[in-house]
Amino acid sequence: MDQSSKYANEEIELGIQDWCKEFNRVWIRSDWIFSMLRSTEDYYKQPIKLRLPLIFYLGHLPCFSWAQFRHLNDVNGIINKTFDDLFLRDINPDVETNIVKHSHSTEFSTDTNVEEEYWRSFTVQSVIDYKNNVRVKLIDILTNSHLDLKDIKTLNVLNISAEHEMLYQETLMYLFMHLPIESLRWNFIHEHDFLQHNIISSLPSNTWIMFPGGQTSLGKPYNDDVSTFSFGWDNEFPREFVYLPVFEMQSHPIRNGDFLQFILDNGYTTSDWWDENVFTWIIKSNIRSPSTWIIHENSYQVNFVLQRNIPIECVLDHPVLVSQVEAKAYCQWISKKTGEQIELPTEAEWIYALWDSSNCIRLALKENNCNIDFHHLHTIQVSSNNNEKLQWQGSAFEWTSSVFRPFSGYQGPLSTYPRYSADFFDNCHFVLLGGSFATDSTFIRRTFRNWYQDTYRYVFATFRCVKRVSHTDDKLTQIDRDAIVASLSNTEHRKISSKYFYDAQGSAIYTKITQLDEYYPFRQELKLLCQKANDIKSTIIHHSNFQNHSSSTIHFIELGCGDGKKVEAWLTPWINSTDNISIEYHPVDISQHAIDSLVQLLKQTFNENIIEQCVKPLCSTFENMYEKINTNIMGIKAVILMGSTIGNFSSYDEKNVKYGEDAPVIQLLRSIRQNLNVGDWFICAFDMCKDTTTMIRAYSDSKGVTTAFNMNLLSRLNRELNFNFNLNNYQHYALYNPLRRQMESWLICLNHETITDHQGFTMQLQPYNAIQTELSTKYTREDIELLMEKNSMKIIEFFNSDDHRFPYCLCLAQII
Repeated sequence: MDQSSKYANEEIELGIQDWCKEFNRVWIRSDWIFSMLRSTEDYYKQPIKLRLPLIFYLGHLPCFSWAQFRHLNDVNGIINKTFDDLFLRDINPDVETNIVKHSHSTEFSTDTNVEEEYWRSFTVQSVIDYKNNVRVKLIDILTNSHLDLKDIKTLNVLNISAEHEMLYQETLMYLFMHLPIESLRWNFIHEHDFLQHNIISSLPSNTWIMFPGGQTSLGKPYNDDVSTFSFGWDNEFPREFVYLPVFEMQSHPIRNGDFLQFILDNGYTTSDWWDENVFTWIIKSNIRSPSTWIIHENSYQVNFVLQRNIPIECVLDHPVLVSQVEAKAYCQWISKKTGEQIELPTEAEWIYALWDSSNCIRLALKENNCNIDFHHLHTIQVSSNNNEKLQWQGSAFEWTSSVFRPFSGYQGPLSTYPRYSADFFDNCHFVLLGGSFATDSTFIRRTFRNWYQDTYRYVFATFRCVKRVSHTDDKLTQIDRDAIVASLSNTEHRKISSKYFYDAQGSAIYTKITQLDEYYPFRQELKLLCQKANDIKSTIIHHSNFQNHSSSTIHFIELGCGDGKKVEAWLTPWINSTDNISIEYHPVDISQHAIDSLVQLLKQTFNENIIEQCVKPLCSTFENMYEKINTNIMGIKAVILMGSTIGNFSSYDEKNVKYGEDAPVIQLLRSIRQNLNVGDWFICAFDMCKDTTTMIRAYSDSKGVTTAFNMNLLSRLNRELNFNFNLNNYQHYALYNPLRRQMESWLICLNHETITDHQGFTMQLQPYNAIQTELSTKYTREDIELLMEKNSMKIIEFFNSDDHRFPYCLCLAQII
């Protein structure tokens, strides 16, 4: 034998040893679970009528593994013909009708007496003997059959066998939860004594966290390369790309205390919160609380596997365990109470939020700070110490609103388990994600999908809610449509104006952008204002000639106010001033949502009466602003452009002349100057030229928020103008153009696409055709001086950031 063959065989041998250890680990846990039962009599109990008696599961776990191993090369034989057939497949009846709609390998009845009589024809010891014989056979196959661990079919068989048993360990736990407590060994493991737990008096709020959305994916790609093999069940394949609009999600799941309020408000007896057929079933079944709750003397108690009748006041801060229909009813109820549309998250939203956008699951696993792997046999309290961030602690799977379905491009079931998922792609089962206290850590992976019927009440499942931005600000008009069509029709340079970024969703995403580490403009400007706001105020007062005005009022007109976090720093020295100067602040934005957010923010900082007196918002475009605002107002006017907004207006005209007469930035400043009197102010923040890496990162961040911002443009055209852009067909690309000294954002088409709207517009896009969505000019000191001089503005003073790369330029209007 040569050296390479020797080492190859050693590698395979090591793999075999690992598999033997893994199966022994799984079997030890299964035996541990079954040993919780007090006597053989308990194996014949049917704790949930929709499932089989416990003796079936004692035989099903080894039987299934044996059936899988028989798919391996040169493995055959019968261990026990009756048991090999009897225990092969579990049942999954419809919850409301008790009808089993798929094939199964044994008798089934919801009449527990009938079931018990049938299963007593098999002794528990005979099934245990069968289990032991199977295990001996499996270890023999692993160690002596020279399995090819470089064969994907073999790897699938081994993974299916191990993971199937892990899945049923969780099933056994929720079956045990519905056994009489006398059937279980109370002192089996050390558990926290909830009866000694402190009573919870109040619950911290459940924070809403905004997610910008954008492109994400479900599942993982098919892969035939064994060197990169990663096991997944058939429903985890293939990868499917999804575009998500902006949404908000609660930081942690709904707790018992939250759900109790729903119950106390007649939640189970009010038809408004339920689908009609579900409500009929709820009333007929006399369901009045979650399945693990009991009503005792006008109070509620909660049951866990080994602890029962726990006063709900002891576990108010634990995640509630409910079916999907109960979760949906709660969402309907809370929507009515709050006046907002609150729902369950989709599968894509949940994965994007908890796996892609945040690091909460990976961090919990890394720090072993999660309730999985049978660390407890109960839920644990929801952590609220840091609920400004998304929380995940295990304890329970979480419901989504998504129907369990195959992903696009699904190639069918795994060859050795053809009926695993296919029977349940029936529009009656829904996806659950995450994991519970009885979930093996193997399943805490991004692509694993659990599924149950929406009325199934026994699984360890909770939920958290989402809100979606659904309202539309400044809806696009026919004029907008015609302008967009014209710019898209220019095959030499297709573009969409960046002024369309800021609908309600775009404004919400931009707020998220300002919180990014890579987005330096917001941080630098806010820091500059905090440091220099008083100096800026003093400079304006010093150079303003109030004697020539009939009013000692300054009107600050901010163009593109956004959500206004920087405005607090700007206004504070003016509102708190003891000078005999009054102010009016006129925030101008095309998004009413942004203006409303700004006003609410300012009311939290300043006295509400002051805000009502001093803040006069205006929802408008820059072009239409002067038609809506009184340009002859008494006092001094100061037009403000924060956030380097001026950079969005190109310095070049159509003839490629910098600062040409028709250049957008010249048109903007000319319009501003024409509406200023001599002695009025123009105050502008400029983003200066800097190293290209810093700039590119700011416009193409690692979390994909700027990508979502750009993709929302296409989404808005689809929503409001009936375009048909496939958002998964575009890639966001940001670059720095050194010739024009500007950052540029582009959406690059990846595959051929025909774009249409409902008015006859058609555009053919080929792979790598591009649409420009944004430009942001970066300035030098010389640029600023020339620009102000061309528009009759005198620079009074520069206020610079620490690195001198983000100045505020204060200018006085001069005689034209």
